[in-house]
Amino acid sequence: MADPTLLICVGANEAGTSWMYRYLHDHETYYVRSIKEYCYFSGLKPKKLMLQTKAVNRLVMQYAKWRIGAEAADDIYCIVSLSRRIDDTKALIMALSAEYSSDLEYLQAGRTDAMVLLNVTPAYVLLEPVEIARILAWPIRVKLQYLMRDPLGGLWSHVRMVAKRRMQAEQDLLVTCQNIMRRVLNNQKAAHIVTRGDYKSNISRLASVFDLWQFLIGFSENLQDGPKSDAMCACWEIKATSAREIKPAHLGLAAPFPEGQRRDTLEFLRAQYDFIADNFAELSKNLIKSRELKA
Repeated sequence: MADPTLLICVGANEAGTSWMYRYLHDHETYYVRSIKEYCYFSGLKPKKLMLQTKAVNRLVMQYAKWRIGAEAADDIYCIVSLSRRIDDTKALIMALSAEYSSDLEYLQAGRTDAMVLLNVTPAYVLLEPVEIARILAWPIRVKLQYLMRDPLGGLWSHVRMVAKRRMQAEQDLLVTCQNIMRRVLNNQKAAHIVTRGDYKSNISRLASVFDLWQFLIGFSENLQDGPKSDAMCACWEIKATSAREIKPAHLGLAAPFPEGQRRDTLEFLRAQYDFIADNFAELSKNLIKSRELKA
């Protein structure tokens, strides 16, 4: 069997990596494990590895709980799907505790004819060059797909996700989002929200390690946009299939900022908009609209 290509997908805040995972999951060219992301290379340090292992163990328990419900409902499809997830997650725990080369073995265990391994782990966007070099040391071809999004929409989606995780039952989602955004703008313990959306820093760091042919960059707004979607599929070395059957990305509460907060947020993101405008010839419609608001 010929050696496969490894395509790693990373992205900015809420940039469509889940959409890409669902789109390529059943494509005959791709071999995909049932876990979307598992942050193997993000957990090479002992403390991070311990936290990652605990998180994966919680996944096993969650899947087992869901499978009990599926069995009670006699839902055969869910039973089979959850059983696969449980098996894949237990195998991941073994991979996390072994030498780093076992990650490649985990990715392709069970592969038959598929010629591309897909690893969708957005957190890899924050890897340092020395950590990325360990991936590039594998004896296969490696490509990286970086998904971008309008900085304003991406930041708001990330804030919304954090708010849903933190808010209490009696709290208002919009108010919680605006309070978190206020802390982001004032640099108050919200650096983790900003870091993933730092296009200038992240793209520059990744470009310093990957060769031009290995480093693919695209806007998530183009994933379901006809010819632009076809062009991205060509980069993934597949023939485009219909994307309309897949749930669109980023559905949720819009960003109804008070005028002052909207203006402050766009000013806060000025460096990101300037970097994108200076380095990319064709901008997404959402990004152009936000740049016009900024101006």
